[in-house]
Amino acid sequence: MALCVAAALTASTVTAPSASARSSQSSLLTGQPADANSSVIDASSVAAAFSSLRSDIHPVALPALVISALMGGLLGYLSFERFAFQGSSRLGSSTVDLDSTFPDPDAPPAEFVSLEHVRDNLYTLTVYSPSMQRNITNDLVLPAGGTDNTTPRPTFYLLGGAGGGGWTGEGGAPDFFRDKLINVVTPRGAIGSQQADWAQEDPKLGLYKWTTYLTKELPPLIDATFHGTGNDAIAGMSMSGGPAMHIATMDDRFKVAGSYSSCPSTTGVLGQAFASSTVRFYGADPANMWGSSADPAWAAHSPILNLEDMRDLKLFAAASRGVPHETDQEVKDSPAPLLVVDEQFNYTCTRYFVDEAREAGLSIDFYEFDEGTHNWGLFRRQLRETWKTIGPALGVE
Repeated sequence: MALCVAAALTASTVTAPSASARSSQSSLLTGQPADANSSVIDASSVAAAFSSLRSDIHPVALPALVISALMGGLLGYLSFERFAFQGSSRLGSSTVDLDSTFPDPDAPPAEFVSLEHVRDNLYTLTVYSPSMQRNITNDLVLPAGGTDNTTPRPTFYLLGGAGGGGWTGEGGAPDFFRDKLINVVTPRGAIGSQQADWAQEDPKLGLYKWTTYLTKELPPLIDATFHGTGNDAIAGMSMSGGPAMHIATMDDRFKVAGSYSSCPSTTGVLGQAFASSTVRFYGADPANMWGSSADPAWAAHSPILNLEDMRDLKLFAAASRGVPHETDQEVKDSPAPLLVVDEQFNYTCTRYFVDEAREAGLSIDFYEFDEGTHNWGLFRRQLRETWKTIGPALGVE
């Protein structure tokens, strides 16, 4: 995924919007209207950036802190919010059926196929997805007693990154949840998917309807088979963090939603470039997901542009400033310096999202780590810390 960030940063040269487009927007730092004379980086953002520089800050963390501070005002808006069709009469027509990128309200639940005991409290659950027309494998962590435990409990849908993997190995989920009365489910195979319902089948990745799977198909089966209460949480790391928050708005069962080292945006020059790169990295075409880069579907699924939909949720977000930590682990095909850049990009995007969410009056906890690059060593620590939000929201100790 570090390569995806490099691609996103490469796309960071942009043209400022027209004066008419800017005049209708507010400075995200000052709250004042941005007029035709607004600069991409406003003076107050620069002041905030320099005021963040303290002698006790690790040098590696400086880029993340300075860039995050500079994201106040028009620069942040261009990076993570402004959509391609805004301010232009030539762009913005729909190239896909928007309804096809959202779950069918009448979608049937998944069908049970098999349950295999792996070790201790870890199981492999295989179900059939009607929307994707294939079997889906899920990692399932059950509370003490395993399948014999019939106590009603909530479920935590814990999503993996762009590679489609899970939290049961280096993520440490089985150990952490061993003494907690909760089901933990991680679907496998959502490679480069944005956990989305794609408008069209992709020649490389196939038929993707992951949002339908996570809202209409899998939860009813989990509740019926593993004594779920329908009082649930959802969160994701890297590629899946923003999508987890967005998915939570589509089903009232989700009471808390969160992001681990992710970018909760699919719009703006950086947000859209990052989302697109997670798809292209695996040989797929983003147009099969949400249409052309100017299609309104991209805005419809961008968490930063749909904050109002999250008003009834308890939210959390975690990210690191990217200083290497003793728990950091090597990532195949990703040099250590690139993991620093990757995490710092996600930190910048996360901070922007948190600031906007708080400005909108949403309930969000921000877990800001000084140390940790974009790898499982950091994600594992984030999971443990964010339980301070998840547990109380679900009534689980």
